[in-house]
Order: sequence, then structure tokens, then C-alpha cells
Amino acid sequence: MTKVVDNETLNQVLVNYKCSLDNCSVSPLGNGLINSTYLVCNDKANFVLQRINKNVFKNPKGVIDNTELINNHLLSKKHKNIYSLTPIWQISTIDNQPMIIDTDNEYWRAIHYIPNCFTVEEVETPEQAKQVGSAFAQFTSALSDFPATSLTETIPDFHNLSKRINALKTVIKADVHGRLSSCQPLVDFCLSEQNFIDEVEQLTQQLPIQVTHNDTKINNLLFCTKSKKPLSVIDLDTCMPGYLMHDFGDMVRTCCSNLPEDSTELGNMKVRFDIYSALSQGYIEAFGDKMSDLEQQSLVIGAQLLPFMIGIRFLTDYLDGDNYFNVHHENHNLDRAKNQLNLYRLLHEDRNKLSEIAADFSIVVA
Repeated sequence: MTKVVDNETLNQVLVNYKCSLDNCSVSPLGNGLINSTYLVCNDKANFVLQRINKNVFKNPKGVIDNTELINNHLLSKKHKNIYSLTPIWQISTIDNQPMIIDTDNEYWRAIHYIPNCFTVEEVETPEQAKQVGSAFAQFTSALSDFPATSLTETIPDFHNLSKRINALKTVIKADVHGRLSSCQPLVDFCLSEQNFIDEVEQLTQQLPIQVTHNDTKINNLLFCTKSKKPLSVIDLDTCMPGYLMHDFGDMVRTCCSNLPEDSTELGNMKVRFDIYSALSQGYIEAFGDKMSDLEQQSLVIGAQLLPFMIGIRFLTDYLDGDNYFNVHHENHNLDRAKNQLNLYRLLHEDRNKLSEIAADFSIVVA
């Protein structure tokens, strides 16, 4: 949970951008649960002010440095007319620095504000899903010639399935909160999926490393008020070296279930295959020949992997006493785990159908 920011701290930061609470207005922006984000408005211009959450991002300077490198690369592509979306750059301080460290050792940055746009919380139509897939593909494709390994790993092992499984085994063994008996069948299910775990491990040893966003929910896109189409990819805090299947899988996870991720009506859960098809088309076609044949094949694994992995993370946090994810009731993380692991089960059972759909849009790479 983010800490409340007092006016004295805000003024201390704002002065570095030639502002103060006397000549501008500051209001909370967005509904994010990680960083503290504000819209700063004055007579000259508007910008976004954000404090990085050090509890989640242990290396906040790495987050800011990554964003600087990525956006400079995208701006260069934009100026050459080979990137159609709008990069959101960080604004330098009066001392030409990309960040401010306040007296409490908190890290702040200012970010370019784009007017006349909006965010969307849930995919509504296949056409919109196609746009989502295309936008995230354009983002990653534009970074395909960027040296991914030069980026800081802002959350180490974020999508490392083996590490997530080991973390689950650790809390199972400890069972500090005595919750294992309430979820033993779910634990047994996770540990029984060793063949899939091994398949993922073997695949990751062969895939090329790319710059990936790692949080490809639709609400991390800005849509243009006039055209209703994606305008910009935002929230680059989790951008780091990864695999395309992670980004595609997160889109599938957050867009292709007919239920919210904490719904307990699991008997009514269905995979929205029309949305999956549209995501596949948008992502694969926008990426074009910059995606290898193995990467194209891996997308189907990613579609199963991300709900499986987040399900394991919810279950691990439940057994560990709900220390990571915000919860609204005692079994919230358990409900989320059951939900996501059920989505994994449905996708896993229909993996052949997933492959057939994705193959319809595959680009033949010479």
C-alpha cells in the first residue's frame, strides 16, 4: 500500500520542475496500486509526477534509467517515422536530471502528459482486442534492435516459473499460517503440472531475449479520444529482458476470460476464443518478420503460462499470509488462485485449438 504524501514533500519535489503548490494544482491520477501518481497542472503545462514504490521496486533508479533508455530509443524511431505510437518521455529537472531523491530517500520523476486520451479497464470487442495486440507488438517490435540485456531487471525473476514453484514449495513446507489444509487440492494440482513446467523450462533456454513490457493489460494503453484507437503504451516500470510469450500470455490472461480474476463462479468460466483470435492476429501481424518461428510457436505456451504462474503467485501469497498482493477479505488470494489456475486448466485443455488459431496468422519467416 502506498504512503500518503504531505504537502511539504510535494513542494520539495515540485521546486525542481519550477513549480510549487502556490502556482499549480496537484491531484491523484489513475487507479494504480503500486506507485503514487499525480497530475500537476499550471499555466505553462501539465505533467505527471510519480513516486516509485521502493517496496516493490528495490532499485528505483533502475526503473527510471530503464524508462529513459527505452523512451529515447522509441523517440528516435518516432522521429524517423518507423514507430506510429506516441512515446511518453520523462521530463528532466532544472538540473537536467531524470529524477529527484527527497529527504526521505524516496525517488520521484516527472513524466510527459498526453491530453485528450483515456484508458480502458476491460476488452469489449474482438476489434478492440486486435488493437491491443497490435499496439503492444508495435512497442516490442520497435525495441527489437535495442540491447535488452543492458536493462536493469527491475523485479528479478519476475517471470521465472522455476523460482515461483520453489517459492510455493517453501511456504508449503513452513505453513506458518496453518492454511495448507484449506488449499491442499490446489497445491497438489500445481505440483502435478511438472510436464508443463519442464516444457516451459526447455523453451526458455531456446528463445531469444527481447525487451518486454511484462504488464500488458489493456489499461496500460492510452486510447485517443477522437479515433478511439491506442495512442501510447504506458507504465514501463516492469520493462526488462524477457520473452515474447510473457507479454502475449499476459494479454490472454487479462483479456480472454469471461470472469474477473477473483470471481468464484468457476463453473461459469469460459475462454473468449474470439478475443484470443483477435489478440493473436493483432500481435503476430504487427510484429511481422521480426518474430522468429520459435517465438510464434511459444505464444501458445505463454497463453497457458501466465495464468498458471500468477495462480501460483496468488496461492503462495495466501499461504504466506497475504504479504504481497492487496486483499479485501481473508480468502481473496485463494479465490484469485483458484480462478487463475482454472483459467490455465481450460487453456491447457484447449491448447491444440489455441495453436490452430495462432497458426492462421503466422508470418512465414525466411
